[in-house]
Amino acid sequence: MKLTLSSFIAILASLLYLIVYFIPDMGGSDVMGAQWLYASSLSLVLVGFIGIRYKEYAEAISQVFAYKFTLVFSLLLFWAIGSYFYAINPTETLVTLARLITTYFVFINLSILFYQQDRAVLFTGIAYGITLLLFFDAIYILKTFSANLRTMNLDAAILGINKYHGNKNVTAASLLIMIPFAIYVIMSSKWLGRIAGIISLFLGVFALFLLNTRSTYVGFALITVLFFVGLIWQNKAAIKPALLFFLLPAVVAIFVSNARLKLAVAGQETETGYGTVTKRIGDINIASEQNSRIHLWGTAADYAMKNPILGAGYGNWKLASIPYEREVANELFVPYHAHNDFIEMFADLGLLGGLCFVGMFLLLLYYTFEFLRTKRGDPLMVIIAFLAVTCYGVDALLNFPAERTAMQSMLSLAAALVLIPLEKNTKTLSAMPVAYLLLGIALLAPSIYVANETFESLKIQKFVMGEVNADPKMATVDVEKLPDIPNLSSSTLPMKAMMARYYIRDKRFDDALRVLNESENDNPFLHYNDFLRTSIYASLNKMDSAHYYSKRAFDAWPRASSYYKNMIFTSAKLKDTNEIKRALQVSLGVNNDNALTWNQYMLGMFEVKQGADKGLLATLDKTLKNFPADTAILNSTANMLRGGSRDLRGLTAKGNSLFVKGKYLQAAAIYTELSKQDPGNFSHLENVGICYYAGKRFAESLFYFAKSEQHPGNNTGKSAYFAGMSQISTGKKAEACASFARAKAKGYPDAAVAIAQYCK
Repeated sequence: MKLTLSSFIAILASLLYLIVYFIPDMGGSDVMGAQWLYASSLSLVLVGFIGIRYKEYAEAISQVFAYKFTLVFSLLLFWAIGSYFYAINPTETLVTLARLITTYFVFINLSILFYQQDRAVLFTGIAYGITLLLFFDAIYILKTFSANLRTMNLDAAILGINKYHGNKNVTAASLLIMIPFAIYVIMSSKWLGRIAGIISLFLGVFALFLLNTRSTYVGFALITVLFFVGLIWQNKAAIKPALLFFLLPAVVAIFVSNARLKLAVAGQETETGYGTVTKRIGDINIASEQNSRIHLWGTAADYAMKNPILGAGYGNWKLASIPYEREVANELFVPYHAHNDFIEMFADLGLLGGLCFVGMFLLLLYYTFEFLRTKRGDPLMVIIAFLAVTCYGVDALLNFPAERTAMQSMLSLAAALVLIPLEKNTKTLSAMPVAYLLLGIALLAPSIYVANETFESLKIQKFVMGEVNADPKMATVDVEKLPDIPNLSSSTLPMKAMMARYYIRDKRFDDALRVLNESENDNPFLHYNDFLRTSIYASLNKMDSAHYYSKRAFDAWPRASSYYKNMIFTSAKLKDTNEIKRALQVSLGVNNDNALTWNQYMLGMFEVKQGADKGLLATLDKTLKNFPADTAILNSTANMLRGGSRDLRGLTAKGNSLFVKGKYLQAAAIYTELSKQDPGNFSHLENVGICYYAGKRFAESLFYFAKSEQHPGNNTGKSAYFAGMSQISTGKKAEACASFARAKAKGYPDAAVAIAQYCK
């Protein structure tokens, strides 16, 4: 083996792409903003480098574009570009297209640079580089896990391992896909290299199983089986060293990981969602509950079958999914992804796009089988490259690696390595080098622009989305810097609707209505714009208009408690008991038969009647009987309907008035006094916490939220939710995720949205 300049350039380009593993968020709300900008910029640089040396790479360019894999990938790419013209939200298509284009050129550039290189030199250099990345990534995970455990519970400690990959699932998948290359180093090296490979493998598997991600457990088991099947077929003599130097260290690492998790579980004061490796493996099942993958796969497949020609437009399944979710999901839950990139591709791009995507993986499987069958090339290299593709495939079957830069870079690299042994195509186009250069500039330049705009938006979204369920504090002039791309947040809220919240705060109602009208079609299914219009017209005391928009939002998504609350509010202001009763019946009809639904109904009827008649009191008694565990929710309403304590009612009214006026500390003092006079009602403590939260005194707010949570009558999850929001505001994301998890466990409506926003 001899390292030539061209081989060195190919290895260096591969490692430069993989540096994306360690690019942090750079101030954005998600690491992928900075990572996609880096990857797209590097791709354009490499296109320029290859273009300048086009004579040297002319044959490689022609050959790579003649690959059947490239032709299928190209068809997928251009079909996705064409979907811009019919997509539900074309701007969202631009955002996701920029990522697909970048992935396409990662594959093309590396394939050109790999062409006719010494495969052993190339593969060895890349494998050592990836094994080194695996070592450092594993060390980061292990150190972060140990550090987190010193200050938080196990769930939060695991969820907090997300600096470079966005969330722990992506972290685990990114770790798994590097493991095959460590296996190659172990199997192909002398003792020094083998020891280095074993250490990296051990740490990598240890870190992988600490992350408690079931999909990667499945992936690891599958690649282990495939690896030994490949050896049995191609090289039985290698089975013994594989058992000794790969499987044994991996099994030991799993046992060590299980022991470490068992020790962590033993140190927990309360039961946690995550646990030991054995417990997590035991949890692996195919469930059919509302938010399970089965449900998500089914809705995406249904949409694909009903829209087989065009689909929703590339990247638009997140919008097309909403009509399905609003039938079953409480609150404004949007799944964003189908948790299966194969099915999602059919939903996005119809039959042709879906078949192209599936076809790419089938081609890689076919070529791997053919290379092994005809013994073209070192079987170990072919097996290892395909194992990396398999890791990606498993993740694509269960998650959504298409949006993650590290996973896309590794897929492109692995695919390029699989295709190295392809024989020359005798028919090539001499114009391809020029076409490649022009195509690269024409597609990558706008992709870089879109990636940069997205990155800049994510830096502002980090604050804007942190305030989405709280009073907005950010300066309007800073929010107005939001770029036009993307026009949706990660939770599919229109960005201009987010801007409208700040105009509403500033009482710039005309500006708020303007941007709401401008973003009307950005997400036509969520009706969040109507929710904000209700607030505007209520503030202007135009109750007919407020009711019109509250009704439109509620009828579109009757399971959303905020929409239901607005519907009751505006109906009560208009003295329309028929609408209040209709809202109740609609809400009950979609299985929202809970204390919150009945409580809101009684408050609305009480306002209209200016008191409580026998019928309303009978409803109260029935509600208290039906929901005995939720008396805390109903306490203040029961006091109001039954006359209540004049002193308590007066103090409550005074506290509410001070809060509305923004006098949060004075309101907190009133609610503190209420908690002393009415100790059985935890909501007073909760209100103290909310006052301090609104006043940005987060340490005090957390103290009172904790006291409220500990109250024996509190099982609403609201205190845990606002504790999470306080922790988000102070940068304690891992603790916040644990708080949101508690709120979700208690059924608090906004908790799922918060988890999707901050913890996935």
